[in-house]
Amino acid sequence: MKSINAGVAHDGQSMPSPVGRPFLAAGVFIALLTVVLIATNVWLASRTYDAAWSQTTKTSRNLAHSVANQLDSVFSEVDRLLNTLGYMLEQRDMTPADLEPLQPIMVTHLSRAEYMHGLFVYGDDGRWLVHTQPVQSRQANNSDREYFIAHRESRSTRVLISKPVQSRSTGEWIIPVSKRIEDAEGRFAGVLLATVRVDYIVKLLNGFDIGHKGAISLSLADGKLLLRRPYAAEELGQYFANNPLMSAVNSARAGMVRITSPIDRVKRLAAFEHLPNNPLFVTVALSEEEILAEWRSAAHVQFACMLLVVSIIGVSSWYVLRSMKLRQTSDRALRSAHEQIVLANAQLAELAEHDSLTGILNRRAFDHRFEDILGQARRYGRPVSVVLFDVDHFKSYNDNYGHPAGDDCLRQVAAALSSAMRRPGDVLARYGGEEFVAILPDTPADGARAVANAARLEVARLLLRHEASADGIVTVSAGIASAHAASVDLTSAGLIGQADKALYRAKHEGRNRVVVAETPQG
Repeated sequence: MKSINAGVAHDGQSMPSPVGRPFLAAGVFIALLTVVLIATNVWLASRTYDAAWSQTTKTSRNLAHSVANQLDSVFSEVDRLLNTLGYMLEQRDMTPADLEPLQPIMVTHLSRAEYMHGLFVYGDDGRWLVHTQPVQSRQANNSDREYFIAHRESRSTRVLISKPVQSRSTGEWIIPVSKRIEDAEGRFAGVLLATVRVDYIVKLLNGFDIGHKGAISLSLADGKLLLRRPYAAEELGQYFANNPLMSAVNSARAGMVRITSPIDRVKRLAAFEHLPNNPLFVTVALSEEEILAEWRSAAHVQFACMLLVVSIIGVSSWYVLRSMKLRQTSDRALRSAHEQIVLANAQLAELAEHDSLTGILNRRAFDHRFEDILGQARRYGRPVSVVLFDVDHFKSYNDNYGHPAGDDCLRQVAAALSSAMRRPGDVLARYGGEEFVAILPDTPADGARAVANAARLEVARLLLRHEASADGIVTVSAGIASAHAASVDLTSAGLIGQADKALYRAKHEGRNRVVVAETPQG
């Protein structure tokens, strides 16, 4: 005979068990499959993340370009108008009589430009010489405005765009666009001003879809904010120090940068672009949270599915390995399964006797219990009572509140009726539809009346609203039939018939009441 074990080598070293090799191979395969699955999902999530940023970058650049072109057309048209009017002014003296013919021309230009608030010509002292406003204050003077001071002190005749101000004539927020006027000797002769409506620019910006947390801004070249969407009047003309956007704006005509807004601290991907013909730049900033919202949702679903698959693989692997290990205990598993089947059958038998909606006994179980109780009453000469309940105006309840509410109502009514059945021998069942029936062994008519009234009050305490009922709440009516073996031949049909007649009387007499049937004596 061999003197060594099957799992031990001749030199005493342990040898791999032939039975253990499949377990090891399966474990390695499952581990590799799980790693590949996780790596693939991470790679896909990374690709979709990059794709989301790439698509948003393109969208932001296109939006910034579109906004810049539209706003540039507005301010360029104002620029051309001011240069035209400036040329006309240079051909005239700066006196009211010489300037008066310009007024209808200015009004005509104003009427054709929805974005324009007004046109003005100021003298070298700031007085209003000619304008498009309906009325003029006698003290009207704009010599204190920043743009007026700038033109008075600078020889430049280029059009100047200034930060927004409130109009002194109408109170509206406007963007001043102005030009220096010189006389024949090149001396300062006044200022030509066109004002652009801030509300028009805001309306134009509102036409672009930038999400709920996005922002669009129009700024001067030095970083002063002309206006911004979302709009806030207190932000107009503000300069925000340490704005991380400015270093990029000063180094390129257009570009992208990720910033945290100095205004509302929201993290955004900002695309900026300088207007082609005006010293302004626009910024279109989309919220990083909204940019990644769809990606995050998809990633959550993707990783949830991955975890589910990994869990299924793990559970399946555990089940297979466990099944292999439990081969020696199969008899015990079969016995356990048999016991579970017996228990399940008992549970099914229990369910077969109960109403699926209310949880109390059903009609079939009631009939069996009723015959048993009647048999005992005949055998021992004891009284027995039957109470037939009916929910008042239940059809109207269903019509008004719907069948789901009706089902819930029946469940609550069944629970209330059950709470009134005080003795262990009392039996309550759903008889059909909105009808319930109770068997009360060893209970004469007076006792049955007390139980029925208690049940009726329990239902009323539910305070279930019922507009079609005279009481305004859900109520029940009850009919009682009682008998004694010594005085009448007890039958289920006879008692139910008597209880039904009593129930009919209760409904006929106004509902929400209990009526006892007059049982014939033998």
